[in-house]
Amino acid sequence: MLKAMLRDLLAHKGRVVMTLIAIALGVTATVGSWVVSDSIATTLAGRETRNDVGVSVQSPGKEPLLTPADRHRLARTPGVRRAEGVVVGRAGLIGRGHKFIRTTTVLDRAGTNWSNDKRFTIEAGTAPTGPGQVALHKADADSAGLTVGDTARVLLSAGRSDSAKVTALFTYHWLGPSATTDANEASDAVPVVAYDTTTAATLLGSRFHRIELIPAAGASPDAIKAAVQKGVPDGYHVETGRALARAAVQQSDSEAQDLRMTMLPFAAVALLVGIFVIANTFTLLVSRRTRQFALLRAVGARKSQVRAGILVEAGVLGVAGGTLGTLAGVALGPSMIAVMRPEDDVDVTVSPAAVLLGYGVALLVTVVAAYRSARRAAAVPPVAALRTAEAVPHETKRTRNVTGAGCVVLGLVMVAVTAGPSASNLARIIALAGAVLGVVGVIVLAPCFAEVLLPPLTRLLGARSGPAVRLGLRNAAGDPRRTSGTATALTVGLALVCAFATLSASFSALIASTTRANVPTTTTVLQSAAGGESSLTPAEAEKVRKLPGTTQVAGSRDVLVGLTYRGGSTERRISAIEPAGLKGPLTPRLTAGNLDLTRGVVISQNQADMMGLGMHDRITLHLDARTAVTQTVVGIYDATELQASIFLDVNKAPTSLRRQITTLYATGPDPDRARDGIRAAFRDRPDVSVGSRETLVAQGVAQQSLAFTLMYAMFGVAILIAVSGVVNTLMLSVMERTREIGVIRAVGATRLLVRRTIRVESIVISLFGALLGVGVGVPAGAVMQHAMFGQRLWDFSLPAGIIGLSLAGITLAAVLAAIWPARRAARTRMLSAIAGG
Repeated sequence: MLKAMLRDLLAHKGRVVMTLIAIALGVTATVGSWVVSDSIATTLAGRETRNDVGVSVQSPGKEPLLTPADRHRLARTPGVRRAEGVVVGRAGLIGRGHKFIRTTTVLDRAGTNWSNDKRFTIEAGTAPTGPGQVALHKADADSAGLTVGDTARVLLSAGRSDSAKVTALFTYHWLGPSATTDANEASDAVPVVAYDTTTAATLLGSRFHRIELIPAAGASPDAIKAAVQKGVPDGYHVETGRALARAAVQQSDSEAQDLRMTMLPFAAVALLVGIFVIANTFTLLVSRRTRQFALLRAVGARKSQVRAGILVEAGVLGVAGGTLGTLAGVALGPSMIAVMRPEDDVDVTVSPAAVLLGYGVALLVTVVAAYRSARRAAAVPPVAALRTAEAVPHETKRTRNVTGAGCVVLGLVMVAVTAGPSASNLARIIALAGAVLGVVGVIVLAPCFAEVLLPPLTRLLGARSGPAVRLGLRNAAGDPRRTSGTATALTVGLALVCAFATLSASFSALIASTTRANVPTTTTVLQSAAGGESSLTPAEAEKVRKLPGTTQVAGSRDVLVGLTYRGGSTERRISAIEPAGLKGPLTPRLTAGNLDLTRGVVISQNQADMMGLGMHDRITLHLDARTAVTQTVVGIYDATELQASIFLDVNKAPTSLRRQITTLYATGPDPDRARDGIRAAFRDRPDVSVGSRETLVAQGVAQQSLAFTLMYAMFGVAILIAVSGVVNTLMLSVMERTREIGVIRAVGATRLLVRRTIRVESIVISLFGALLGVGVGVPAGAVMQHAMFGQRLWDFSLPAGIIGLSLAGITLAAVLAAIWPARRAARTRMLSAIAGG
């Protein structure tokens, strides 16, 4: 019996091909994601680290505190052969055309001193030996368009700059975990420029960020570490080279895991859509083979044998689809790496885990998707061999409709009871769960919607349209379960797109409205052109204060810190700022209290609600490893949650934090004159960006839009899989209606009419799924923006552009999806079709 079922499966190559495509696409997304993360992890782990350092002694906090005297003292530690001081200072590289070069290293750690140990490998030229000479990191030099022999301009602290001849291009070898921020932890960062030690002391500072102790032959790094720890104050980072190497490996593993956790959810979405497609495919196959299963039962086959036969078919298709998907995922990996890490030299790695994952996912998804159809096939009674069609039992419909309606109602209730703005974390989780439950309910009810909506649509449009439209509508409405099963895959994909598009549009509007509410149009905004975590310095703030026409200047120092309060502890981004900064350069929109930072902190409304804080409550801010301040809440204001959510008097912050200005706000009696003066003063400073309130708005919108664009691209894979399901359904429906098509052709229908009929059917199915996706995606997005940003449910923004583009794209995809099935239907031989029926 099993051989007969497999032979029947392989005899219909169209079914096999379309099912394999659905399986392979989902597996491709999963394997490709795994290959990317594996490749990046292997490259990070395989980067050349140093093994010449026995012990590293690093300054605490963000300021270099180690002196040449400390280096001499540490060099006398028993077992130490040599001590090397590492200078780290502020440096920004200017490329050709006076262009400021953005690097992955924060500006305050981009400059260093040259050493002839294993820190550097010279790729071209010779090491710098005196003033007027500099070495550049090769990748950054390439970005700047500079090479050996060129003159490079380097921007230093306090607005200074240096012009030097490029004598070498180097690659860097790490000592411990990498750092792209100026963090208070044992870490290393790739320098952009390197001067000889004497010049570096003059330009970058004479104090050391860390001192590296090179052990004598046979000396124990652990013994050296123990001796060093006795002689340095608490807070200094004292680690052996081996420990730093292990930390670097752990960081690489963590980065790879984070990357997997970022990409695999998108692959899971593709697989979810694939499950709908595969399940619908097997449902159609079982429906078409009802008489075959009945005959098998009539000749003695047991239910378990029929069920096992369907699952074996699924397993065979799973292995074949897994093979195709795994190969495609491996082939796609390099392209994905090139898009995600365009500036990195990443070696493509294909691990056995990636291959096993591909086959495991393919088998699991296919068997799970086919199981329900296998049970239905096993339940076919022998007498069904005499029937010509299969009917869905009324009890099944009623159970499905009651279940779906119950999910929708319960979901609406969960959202409604948590609809208040700035709700607690638990309420937000309940709201999100309610949205998911509602979407599930709509998907379960999709056949009911098809039964209710499509017949009236057929009567309405059919009476006013040509024969192709009437026939296409009738075909789509004739089998609501098949139509809804095919459309559901599109519904899931487009619902995700619309939900995140609604979230993105709402976030953009929220960023714009909040920024405009808190920053006056009269304020000039200055930021580091390096972006990321790079900052301005007090020198820029002092320069602005001295400009004529500028009377109010405030620097916002944004940093992520630990918070302790009566309800627990968490981490939030705060802004340390001058108290006067909230009364002119910035104008936070208060909901309670006042803006007097000398008496306490001012916190955003949604953060206060999430932490259960109110006026006069106390909160402790852990600003660094050694500084914690306890403050009283004196004001509550309106803001987005991704902005700095707590304002603190900068005079209560440690010196290291005061020196790192994230954003500088300035204004004066004549704002236009003040802005023109600031622009003129920083005309020769490409490392400083001068803008306005609208600059902040555009910056915030662009940053979040970029992240959501990547999501749309990943969800596009799911929609592609869903479109393949439309092709699959149409092909199988054409096979089912061979006799019907033959009769239509026999009574005078042209091939063109048949093709148009299939095209209309494809468009109706696709648009039904798309509109259902929009109908659930937009409300889900509204709930998401409410839960994530603490806003009212009805304050969402409708992403009309993305919705319109999506519907147009789905319509085009439906037309393309119908090409192959329509050609097949049009080529149906009339006599053989009628006779074969």
